[in-house]
Amino acid sequence: MEAPSLPAIPIKTFDISHYGAVGDGKTLDTGAIQKTIDAASAAGGGTVLVPAGRFLTGPFTLASRINLHLDRGAVILISDDLAHYPVVNHRYQDSITVSDAHDVEITGEGVIDGQGAAWWAAFRANRAMTHRPYLIKISNCTRLLVAGVTLENSPMFHLVPEHCTDVTIRDIHIHAPANAPNTDGIDPSGWNFLITGCAIDTGDDDIAIKPAGGRSPGDKNILIQDCTFGHGHGCSIGGGTFGGIEDVTVRHCTFDQTDAGIRIKSARDRGGLLQNITYENLTMTRVKNPIYIYDYYPERTAPQDPADAKPDAITSHTPISKNIIIRNVTATDCPTAGTIYGVPEMPVDGVTLSNVNLSAETGLKIYYARNIRFENSKITVQKGKPLITYDAQVTGLE
Repeated sequence: MEAPSLPAIPIKTFDISHYGAVGDGKTLDTGAIQKTIDAASAAGGGTVLVPAGRFLTGPFTLASRINLHLDRGAVILISDDLAHYPVVNHRYQDSITVSDAHDVEITGEGVIDGQGAAWWAAFRANRAMTHRPYLIKISNCTRLLVAGVTLENSPMFHLVPEHCTDVTIRDIHIHAPANAPNTDGIDPSGWNFLITGCAIDTGDDDIAIKPAGGRSPGDKNILIQDCTFGHGHGCSIGGGTFGGIEDVTVRHCTFDQTDAGIRIKSARDRGGLLQNITYENLTMTRVKNPIYIYDYYPERTAPQDPADAKPDAITSHTPISKNIIIRNVTATDCPTAGTIYGVPEMPVDGVTLSNVNLSAETGLKIYYARNIRFENSKITVQKGKPLITYDAQVTGLE
């Protein structure tokens, strides 16, 4: 794919400290930060500079032709006081937002700290609580760059570029504790994404490509490369494929102790056409499920015995997964080689595994699948069979 178009930002600088921001980690600087952004926007755009310091803030909103730039030593410290967050439609307002805009950047060597511990504790105490805020929510925007910054400890998802076009995310770090609930790293949807050189270690999906829904075509032209995944659920697609997802490549990435490596999750009530997906040159160590393609999500809805699965009528929400290439993948010291589990009425169709070497305690399960082809590949297990199948057409593996 061609590189996404980059933002164009006017060469003007607006320092938040010149608009009253204190940066002592105690004074609430929300008004000063928003005032700076508004002044920059009124002047036609420019760089909103966050200098070294700890700037405590509630929610604020960016605009077109704005670069929110964090100098080295700068910390945007998101307030953990729930009273600072308005509630709209049963959701707390997201921390940093921008929508229906163009030419937006978040850059620099600084940190955006979501201080999520209070939110996680509230959620654990009451899972029916009002929807927690995302750290950064960017909706319906064109030409977006997020580069260099560190995002950490979000109340919920960290970076959500939703329904966006021409997005570059490079060289950022995202981390939260492994047990922090629903702290996804990057949840992209839209067209023309490049995600490169990122290191992500969280309590949920490290990256989860979310279906765009309502756009035609759906999510399309997404390249994820040279990324490192620690704790979390790996590089996911889903949970759903409605609207369609196509032309996705994940390459030159490493996974260490993630719950999954290659993960595609959908279900009968949230399915659509997923096709032309390539995973190549991946290294996995101690990954729970190196390959995990699952059309029963959440997993508890799947029959434990695939023989108990019954076909449903095919509808516009039936998951259709086809033309998936997995090549040059090595996974070692894994509990299981993984699972490919389609639905009886629409089996997973057309998965080629070339130069794939999986070393695990137990083998690869393949249920309800067609045209699964291994080439120069090997599954080594400590117990049982390397391949466990039910209603699956599989060739090329001894």
